[in-house]
Amino acid sequence: MILSRPLTDAERRVSLRRLALYNLANGLSFAGAGETVMVLVAVRLGCPDSVTAAIGTMFYAGFVMLPLGRAAAARWGGARTGGAFWAMRNVLALLVPAAAFWGTNHPAAVSATVLAGVFGFYGCRAAGVVFFGPLVGEAAGPEERGEALGRTCALFFAGMGLGCPAVLVALRGAESLGRLSAVMMAGAAFGIWSAWFLARAHETEALRAGARKPIFSDVGGLVANRAFMRLIAAASSVNLLYALVVPASIVMLRRGYGVSDLSAMAYSIVSVAAGGVASWANGGLARAIGPRRELLAAYCLLLASAAVWLLIPGLPDSSPVLLVGGRATVFVALGVAKALNDTASIHYTIAVVEPRLVVSASSVMLMASGCIAGLAGLALTTLLMARAAAGGATATPGPDAVEAYRHYFRAVLVVMLPLAAAVWRMLPLPGDAPRAK
Repeated sequence: MILSRPLTDAERRVSLRRLALYNLANGLSFAGAGETVMVLVAVRLGCPDSVTAAIGTMFYAGFVMLPLGRAAAARWGGARTGGAFWAMRNVLALLVPAAAFWGTNHPAAVSATVLAGVFGFYGCRAAGVVFFGPLVGEAAGPEERGEALGRTCALFFAGMGLGCPAVLVALRGAESLGRLSAVMMAGAAFGIWSAWFLARAHETEALRAGARKPIFSDVGGLVANRAFMRLIAAASSVNLLYALVVPASIVMLRRGYGVSDLSAMAYSIVSVAAGGVASWANGGLARAIGPRRELLAAYCLLLASAAVWLLIPGLPDSSPVLLVGGRATVFVALGVAKALNDTASIHYTIAVVEPRLVVSASSVMLMASGCIAGLAGLALTTLLMARAAAGGATATPGPDAVEAYRHYFRAVLVVMLPLAAAVWRMLPLPGDAPRAK
């Protein structure tokens, strides 16, 4: 509901509750119609490694659709716009399993349909999520925002924690493309349900007025904001590293070590559990170290995840404890990094820009950092996975395939380690401990 006055305390509580329920239902949805299952479907369809790994970059490339969401919000408000795009994204996700109708004789068409579905899924997400931060910002006071963002994100992980075991049960016994497709259909249904909660959040007329204001009129003020510009560089670096590491980790499991779809989902549950704990602790963590250090921690965890793949044994007779423990370590780090990254950049944006620029700043930050990470990630993924394939990564799972994928992660570390400086150079917020000089 759009109101022409400030929200009352009761309305703020209702709005936060609906945003929380949206995130809970969205977590249930993402367990079935999310990145891990889409990568598994792409592997089942025989898509090349460059296509399966590119699924992660589509998350960020989809931010090119963000202006469409802003234009719609100028007419219908942030909550209703978000709900509409959220429903659309879950419908478009079904293009991924629908690519199977092309059959095995049209591999290019299969890959193109998969990427189109993933791009539509994430593009509608970008168009719909642009006002999530401002909606939380209106419903929570300045002292509550870090905790409110942490709680709502924790409920997303809670939904994932409920949904992922259900996916394990669905896949148990007979793994097939048909079962994965059914899982995606169920996930899409929950996603459409989550859109209903988002569309009913309360907001003031200020959000719609902010969306109507030409974004370019605020760009000058944002460009002059040194803290905000450094945030864009830092967020772009974190997003790029995430896009390079996360989908490739699923590919490493399936095509390197040859684990089953069921085992791959089990590792995803480990990641979800770790992310949920990190999100729940985010309120205290944000107060203790601030969003700048949270982003730096996310970057370090992503680098560590890539490095661990180089240390895990690749031989079939290796210790099961080392194999399982090493893989679990990777996915714990990925889950915590995602939780920190999801909230820190929004929190930092709200803190460093003037209230009248928050809507524009959220749009610019998401679009700039997403597009930079998406385009750079697509180019790097295609190049580095092609080199891994030349080294034997598409061969039968085993030591040779594992070693070939290690070449990919080595290259990621070489390319991305210097970009840690972009995160380090973020300006501390008032109250943060000063950086060492």
